[in-house]
Amino acid sequence: MGALEGKVAVVTGASSGSGLGVARRFGEEGASVVMLARGGERLEKLAPDIGAGAVPIVTDVGDPHSVTRAFDEIGERFGRVDVLVNNAAVYRPCRVELLSDLDIQQQIATNFAGPVHTCRAAIPLLRAAGGGDIVNTSSESTLHPFPMLSMYVATKAALEAFALVLAQEVRDDDIRVTTVIQGGTNGAGGGSTDWEWDPEHGAAAIDLWTRTGLMSQAYGRNGGQEVAAVGDVHVFIVTRPRTQKMDTVYCRSF
Repeated sequence: MGALEGKVAVVTGASSGSGLGVARRFGEEGASVVMLARGGERLEKLAPDIGAGAVPIVTDVGDPHSVTRAFDEIGERFGRVDVLVNNAAVYRPCRVELLSDLDIQQQIATNFAGPVHTCRAAIPLLRAAGGGDIVNTSSESTLHPFPMLSMYVATKAALEAFALVLAQEVRDDDIRVTTVIQGGTNGAGGGSTDWEWDPEHGAAAIDLWTRTGLMSQAYGRNGGQEVAAVGDVHVFIVTRPRTQKMDTVYCRSF
């Protein structure tokens, strides 16, 4: 019997990267995993690998109406949520003076407003479960601010502040809020337009990060952590005794 048997876990950004890694680990531990992401075809393809309890729902977390529809469906199907993992994020390297309106708006909508939308929708369902966990994914770039990632760093820092306030509001409902400050990862990628950087901006950013040592800080000496290991960390967090609370967990390459 898995550690999450009988639990309902919602994971955003579940079609690639660490979101997919977390969804897989939750499925292995017996959870019914609701996979939220924008790409319907990819979600349908991946869901059988997560387990019999996987439920793919096409959702744009940056659109509050899309989030409301998704959580209405979750409520009708399960009547509860035990775990919410906010993993979906967009980042596009670019100097501030060259940011497009879309660069600014999409990163704010997905990286910060998205978790606000999902938390707002999930809290009544977490309360219906008698309590549970919200795990928000932040980034090591908030510790070592990366040039050319201004919007990404700013939105992740805002998410960290939001989580501290939210934790106080939902404490009496036995809802824990944890921020995972995550470094670079390898594996389970692909399928996301979020990685389609402007080639010129992307090349300039990687060159700058490499020269200043930021890449080695984020990816460690082994070139990044595997997404399965990130999934293990999330399983650990949400299976802690209800008397134990972890505000911030650092999950980075050695």
